[in-house]
Amino acid sequence: MLNYIKAELWKVFRRKSCYVLAALLLFCAHLYGWLFSGGYFADLAAGVSLTMVTGMPLAPLLAHLVDAGSRDTLKNELSFGLSRGRIYWGKLAAGLLLGLLLALILVGGVLATGRLLLPRGDPDAAWSNLYRVGVCLLGAVPLWCGMFALCHTLALLVRSTAVWMAGYYVAFFIGQPILTVLAAGFFGGNMAAWPFRLLQAVLIPCTLLISGLPSGWISGEYLLWCWGVGLGWLAVGAGAGLLFFRRMDLR
Repeated sequence: MLNYIKAELWKVFRRKSCYVLAALLLFCAHLYGWLFSGGYFADLAAGVSLTMVTGMPLAPLLAHLVDAGSRDTLKNELSFGLSRGRIYWGKLAAGLLLGLLLALILVGGVLATGRLLLPRGDPDAAWSNLYRVGVCLLGAVPLWCGMFALCHTLALLVRSTAVWMAGYYVAFFIGQPILTVLAAGFFGGNMAAWPFRLLQAVLIPCTLLISGLPSGWISGEYLLWCWGVGLGWLAVGAGAGLLFFRRMDLR
């Protein structure tokens, strides 16, 4: 399995699109830091803690990097005796490792550059905001993993990349307004009702990275929500994906 994961990562790192995407994201991350830092490292750290939601729309792009052209190579891999389970889990693990590495480069790069070039500002505020970044990352990682598992499954099962990506982005950008309108009818407009908040967190996990649920960013309860929802999506996405992938006709 480790050899297969290394082989998948090797294939990704040979693609120019991987480095183009990384360079573009690194440029955007530093541009964001420059524009919204307020001239102090403490303010930059506070701004970084609010960017975790960007990992959600990036999940399809990472899945495409790992799974691009898979249908052309799956038959060859199966003919060499690799099981469908090893192929599915190997690609999933490779994508998760790639995503975590990219997140580390982006967040770490922006913070390191800011610490070198910007005055620290209030020391207490700087440490407090760095702690906030750590908590936000800890909550974001399982949600990113859950969304990547969903995208990985879609990339393997849906022949058209444009179709599954479009469906994902439509749900990401339009799903919350639609759910809000439906909630106005089902819950009498009470957005604070726990059934609505639960439904919102499960169906639209990005809301956890936008507003915090249910009691702000810095809380153990918030992390429980993130890990519960994220691991739930990971389990359901990976389980359903493997089930259908085993039955998929590769002709």
